[in-house]
Parts: sequence; C-alpha cells; structure tokens
Amino acid sequence: MQEVPVLPWEKIAWSDEHVQLIYRDWGLFYTHKQQLDIAAKYYDKSLELKNDDSRALYFRSQCKRNIAQTQGALEDGLAAGAIEPNNAPINLEICDALYELNQFENCKVELHDNTHKFYGKKVSAFQNRLIVVDENFKDSIGETLGPFILRNEKIFAKVLEQLEKEKYVDPRPLWKILREQGKCDVLSILEKEELLLSPREIARRERAFKVFNQIYYNKSWIDVLFLKDLRDNGNLLLPQCKVSTPFLRHLTNTKYDVLKKFLKMLQARSPLYNEQMRKCPDKEVWEKHRQAHLNHIQYQTRRNMLTILRTIRQLRAMGQIAKLSKYVEEVMGDYVVLKTHRVMPWKFEFLNEVYNTLALAYTDRYVKPYEGSSVTEGKKNTNLLHLLRIPTDKNKDRSVTFVFGDKSTYTEPDATDYTMIAYKKYLARLEKRIHFAKYSIEKCYLLHEIARSHLGQSRFDECCSVARKAIEESKNCNSNIWRFLSTILICKSHAVLHKVERAKEILDEALIVANSLNSPALVTFVENCRLMNEAELSLKKRTQSMESVRRRKSKISLESRNSQLSQQSNETNESSNEPI
Repeated sequence: MQEVPVLPWEKIAWSDEHVQLIYRDWGLFYTHKQQLDIAAKYYDKSLELKNDDSRALYFRSQCKRNIAQTQGALEDGLAAGAIEPNNAPINLEICDALYELNQFENCKVELHDNTHKFYGKKVSAFQNRLIVVDENFKDSIGETLGPFILRNEKIFAKVLEQLEKEKYVDPRPLWKILREQGKCDVLSILEKEELLLSPREIARRERAFKVFNQIYYNKSWIDVLFLKDLRDNGNLLLPQCKVSTPFLRHLTNTKYDVLKKFLKMLQARSPLYNEQMRKCPDKEVWEKHRQAHLNHIQYQTRRNMLTILRTIRQLRAMGQIAKLSKYVEEVMGDYVVLKTHRVMPWKFEFLNEVYNTLALAYTDRYVKPYEGSSVTEGKKNTNLLHLLRIPTDKNKDRSVTFVFGDKSTYTEPDATDYTMIAYKKYLARLEKRIHFAKYSIEKCYLLHEIARSHLGQSRFDECCSVARKAIEESKNCNSNIWRFLSTILICKSHAVLHKVERAKEILDEALIVANSLNSPALVTFVENCRLMNEAELSLKKRTQSMESVRRRKSKISLESRNSQLSQQSNETNESSNEPI
C-alpha cells in the first residue's frame, strides 16, 4: 500500500504526551460549554493515546453521567480508582455513578468505606451523600410503602412473571418454540401481534403518563410530550430528505431515551406513591377531595349529555343527516366511550336515546320526498334506485369536468386516493370500537356503519355480509329500527347489482319489519319499492322472453335456410346426372 505524502503544515510536531493533554483540555472545554457529545469524543481520543490517565477517565465519567450513560461512567470511575485508589474526587465519582444507577445499597456501602478512608474536609462530601441516600431509603421503603403493597399485592405476581418472561431468552430454534406453542413452524416472517387496548385503557395510560411527568418534571412536562410526539412527526421527518431525516430521527430518539433514564432515576429515589402521599398525608382529606372532583365531573358530564342530545335533535330537524352521523360518531367514539358509570350513571339510557334518534333520522330520508336528482320529477322515469335514495349520477361528485385535450382536467393514474384512505381509517376505527362494544344496540350501530361504508365503496358482498350480522345483533336488543335499516342496505346492494329476485325477498323481510314498527309511512315506502321491483322484474322477464323468442326465430330461420340450400344443391346434382 502506497503511503500518502503528508504536507509540512499537516505534520504535528508535538509529542504524543502533549497531544494527549491537548485532547483532554479540549474535552474539558466542551464539557464546560455543555457540548457533551463532542467532549466525550475528545476524551476518547485522549485515552487512545494514554489509557491510564486517571484525570481523563475521571472527566469522561462525569461527562457520561450527564448524558445518562451511567454504566459507562461507573466503569471509567472504577478504572480511574484502580490507578489512584486514594483520590477522594475519583472515589466520590464512583459513589455518584452507583447512586445514578439506582444501586443505593452498594452506594451506601461505598460511602461508608470512604468515610473511614479519608478525614478532614474530604470526608464531608461523603457524609452529605450518606444523608441523601438515607432519605431516599425512607422515601422508597418507609411508611408509604405499606399502603401501596396492600393496594397492589394482587398484581405483584403477574408483574414479576411478565418481567421474567421479558428477560428470558430461549436458545432453541424458532421452529421448535412455535411447534411447542401449537403455531405454524414454517413461516419465514412472523406476524407481530398488536397489543389491542380499549379506548378507556389508552386514555388512562395517557393521563398517567402526563401526571407522572408533571410530578417529576413540574412545568417541563409539556416539553417531554412535545419531544415524544416529535419522534414520529411528519413535518420534521420528511421522507424526501435522505440525509437530514435519519439524523433527526436518531437525535430525537436518543434525547427521548436520555429523558426516560433521568425520569427513572427520579422515580427510584422517590417513588410515585411517596410523592402522592407527600402532597396530601391525610387520607380522609384526600378522599374528600377525590369525591368532590368526581361529583364535579359527573355534573359537567350531565350538562354535556343534555347539550349533545339537543344538538342531535336540532340536526335531525334540519335534515342534515351526514353532519348528524359524523357528529354522533365523534361524540360516542371519543367522549362517551371514556366515561364510567361513576360519572355517567345514565350511560345505557343515553346510548339508547342517541342511537335510536340517529336511526330515526336515517328513516326520515325514506319518508320525505327525494331531492337528489331531477329524474324523479317524472313518475315514468322513477326506478328502485331513486326510491332507495341511491345516487345514479356518476359525475355528480367530480369537482372538475373532464375536457378532451385539456390536461388540467385529467386524473393522474398514480394520484393519491384520499377517499380510499379515509374509508380505510374509518373502517379500522369502527372495527376497533366494535371489539370493545358492550351493548347490543351499539354493536348494531357499528355494524350498520361498517356496511354503509362498504356500500359507499361499491363492495356489495361485504356490505351484505356485515348487514346480516347487524340483523342478527338487532334481535338481541329487540331493535326493529336498526333491523329495518340493515335490511334496506342489503336491498340497496341487490338493487345496484340488478338482482331483482333477491331484492324481492329482502323487500318482503323489510315489509314485515316495517309492520312491526307500526309506521304507515315506512310501510308505504316499502310497498312502493316492492311495486317498482315487481315492475322491473316483469320487465326483465318480458325482455328475457322476447330474447328467447328472437333466438328461437333466428334458429328456425337459419334451419329453414340451410334446408333450402341443401334442397337446391340436391336438385342441381340430379339435373347434372340426367343423360343428354
């Protein structure tokens, strides 16, 4: 390998000892400027030239403690202590590293040993830290530990079992582990099991996370939440930035991990149960404030419920069905689902009122005259699709009219389909809600909405399947109105596909449900649909019969023509065979 010549001004004329001291001083300089990552690099360069420099090890240990690398700080402190065992600052650094590793027992032992090793002013620092460690022991295993154990002793076994399970690493091959668990042992890529949490549990964890940070970080807790959200922020981590995005992702994740390590240190010194007890030592006063707070939330929840019901009735009266459906989904999926029976004692009655009002609003569309298209102005042009309120104008939703030769009106083939994205998100939200739905009427609503979203995307088989499930679920809660709406959805799917025979069967079922509702308007609506379907069915049969007759006539004419041609050919052959 050919050596690259070094220019004169690139040569370092100093000795290795001198360069090592320069690197160490640079590290100390950047440590004072709080540029700790750069300082750690210069300490590394200094120790590469002289690995037994106790001062460089001591400074690097302090630097690593400031960036939450406590294990590395302890190793550097022990290495420096092995070089200079009677150095008080180095021994104090070892004790600080043990303290930040949450090894309070080892730290106390080390502090006691050093109080007997040194004397005078040097021993005061160790004595002060002994006082701090003793206070930490009082906070963690003092009087507040007993009530905490009594409240949570039932889940200790589960938590320990989960911790042992996470620590255990099975050395066997993966196929043996899967075969023992009764799973497929030939998969090359395993599916990651998603931890499915209820909305209330998700809200509880978010609230607990905020309270936890508020207790230990005070007003800086909002910065922790900001940094946590920043790790997946699309405005910061732009996919088109190939260089800066990986760096920013690594930076945000690293800094968030540092914050979590410091938070664990604070929690180990004074656990959460001790902080809560310190704020309010009197249990009776604490319980009194808690009940007063719950009563306040219950009163506010009741007022919100009345406002929600008033808004729903106003939207129904104005006929804004789409806005009403969106409002109900937001309220029930984001607000009501988080409430317990302690703050919402009338939850079941409220659910019934909201969902039944929404169902009545859906049925109002079939009772009122349809204004969706001008085709309905003439009775002779009316068909089943218009009666079922299904839009037939495909270009109605186009914001830009297609013009031949104008490229601005073209639709790009690889353009993002935002309608499909919204459909998938809405579908995932409903499927997740139905997994934790407790009441049958709520399941009826969710299944109906899933079927309706399938119908909007022209997925008719999925729509019919889910609507059938909604009909079966409506029998559990004896809700005829949701049964009627789900039946109409199936009828819509058959009507769009022109399956008039199946539509006839579904309309017969809908007529039975409409009669059980005692609604003359709905019975009239279903009767009109049946009449229109009968007309289409008779038209279809007439068309099929005419087509069969035409085919039969064409077949007969073809056979007669073939017979005439064969007869003419025979006569020609006979005439040619006669003698002249």
